[in-house]
Order: sequence, then structure tokens, then C-alpha cells
Amino acid sequence: MLQCFRNCLRTSSLSTILLQYRILCPQLLVCLVHLHFGGFSSTATSITSYFLKMNLDGHVQDPENKEYSSVCVGREDNLKKSGRMTAVVHDREVVIFYHKGEYHAMDIRCYHSGGPLHLGDIEEFDGRPCIVCPWHKYKITLATGEGLYQSINPKDPSAKPKWCSKGIKQRIHTVTVDNGNIYVSLSNEPFKCDSDFYATGDFKVIRSSS
Repeated sequence: MLQCFRNCLRTSSLSTILLQYRILCPQLLVCLVHLHFGGFSSTATSITSYFLKMNLDGHVQDPENKEYSSVCVGREDNLKKSGRMTAVVHDREVVIFYHKGEYHAMDIRCYHSGGPLHLGDIEEFDGRPCIVCPWHKYKITLATGEGLYQSINPKDPSAKPKWCSKGIKQRIHTVTVDNGNIYVSLSNEPFKCDSDFYATGDFKVIRSSS
């Protein structure tokens, strides 16, 4: 096997050979590289560390982007039956809703005071489906995470209240469905949301069994 590996090195680029052997068996690749380059030298260690991080398409994984990779949180049929589920995605607690044929995910605690949104009701305000926080009745749009409120012109007593937006207050995450499984990818939007404050370990509402 080692001789075959060395013969391949003469006719192909090192990157091509390492990638091919990695697909077959990462552990075998480590052994072959170390044997070829003479023990556990710095060269062998560097090469194997680099290529074992590669995806099958040859791209190196960025460890900083790991927290934004999608995570399977449950089955589609179960979510459709219950209408909602909770999950921990890369140590961030989220709630996933299924409402009128659409999937939505957001931070589980309300941006206002950390209320448990997974216990709230879904209602429509100004034609927009919202989750209503059970603690203080704050209204958050499912699609965008905007905080809605009613305002009225105090100088016009006859004016009717109208719905207005406070802007994005609750961080929204991406939901995808593949082969009956529900996946959630955390938002990597650079702006800060008010709900970020309650997305830390001190405010967790989902407790592990351990």
C-alpha cells in the first residue's frame, strides 16, 4: 500500500492524491503520509492536519463558521402536528414554528424581558402573523422578528390606532426541510438584536436531562 501511494505521488499532485485517499479512509491517509515523510515530522503533521480539514469538494472548512452550519432539530411530520418545537442549535436556544404552511425559527426568549416565546400564542396583527409573548403580550412578527405596536396621534382624538414597527428586535434563523427532516441554521447577520441579550447560558429555558 505504501509503495502504491509513493508511485501515485510521482504522477499526480500531492493535493489530488491526499484528497483521494482521504475520501477512502482518513486514518489510512494519516499513516501513509507519516510513513512516506518519515515518522511524525512537522511536515507530515502539517500536511495531514490541513487535508483532514477538507470537505469532499476540496474546500477547507472554516472553524469560525461551524456555529452557522445547519443542525437537524426534528421531523417535519412531528412539527406539523405540534405546530412548534424547541431546540438547541450550537448552544443557542431557538423555537421553530409551523404556521399556515410556512416554517419560522427565532430566539426562544422574548427580546423585551426574556419571556418564553414557545409558550405564546400566534395571532395576526395588521395582516402579519405574530408570536405574542405570554409575559407582557409583546408582539413579534414570525417572518422578520419585528416588534409591532399600536400608536395614535394624541393631538387627534378621533384618529384610529395604527400598527407600527419598532424594527427587528428578535433574531430570526433559517429553517430548511430535507427528506422529512427539519434543519435550522443560525443567523449570521452582523447587526445586534435585542434578543441576543437573552440568548446566553444564564437565561436558558431548555434543560438537559444530565
